[in-house]
Amino acid sequence: MLQNIGARWATHKISAVFDLDEAQETATRAAVDRAIASAPEVLGPRLDLLVATVDRGLSKGLNEQNMLVIERQVDILMDKAVLWIVDEAAPILATLRDEQIDHAERELDERLQETRDELNAPEDERLRNRQEKFVDAIEKWSGRLSDAQETAIRVYVAAMPDEAADRLRADEQRLAEIADGLREHPGAPAIRDLLWNAWEQREDWGPGTRSAEARRADGRKTLLFVYDLLDTRQRDHMSERLHEMHGTVKRLLGTAGE
Repeated sequence: MLQNIGARWATHKISAVFDLDEAQETATRAAVDRAIASAPEVLGPRLDLLVATVDRGLSKGLNEQNMLVIERQVDILMDKAVLWIVDEAAPILATLRDEQIDHAERELDERLQETRDELNAPEDERLRNRQEKFVDAIEKWSGRLSDAQETAIRVYVAAMPDEAADRLRADEQRLAEIADGLREHPGAPAIRDLLWNAWEQREDWGPGTRSAEARRADGRKTLLFVYDLLDTRQRDHMSERLHEMHGTVKRLLGTAGE
């Protein structure tokens, strides 16, 4: 039942973005069904390994070395997932008409509007929003933070570089490049290469921006800062949350209880 609901939901979301016709929607549903059916074999073992590695780090202690291991496992898992999706999507995207490509570009560009609105806000308001989002994201995993912990995190966020404008420019350019490539109607193999290249270059935000390596290093530093700030109860809460999410994914994939 969960698989059927998930397949219908995914098909509906994709259809809405691209304004698919009946034949395209039927092909999309078939692709989604194939993806869900193959997910346990394609992604299951990698996901299990990642959860086990993160859980071990939460209980034994996170450091730079095991953070790098986790980062590498995430990269492998994401690459497999994206390649698997691109292989299914390319033949369907090759059937899009120009008006459907225009529709999808507008829909996806609209999702960038929140960032534009945030960038247009006063600087002090932008900082408060960043702090609120950061605290909320942590509390979804750790449970309620103490006042002292929240204050420390807000101070930390205030010192972090605000690179939202750099990422927005990169996202806008990448979306435009993909849309322009699709309008050439080059066929499924070329569309597959177009999408895969966009994925591989996702961390390149263009000239004058920080390197992906520098941003990743800061990301590890931030995660270690947060981890060191949490007490044993909060770390246990993170472990419980991790296994709850893992269980949900396994039920969706039909592998729960294996």
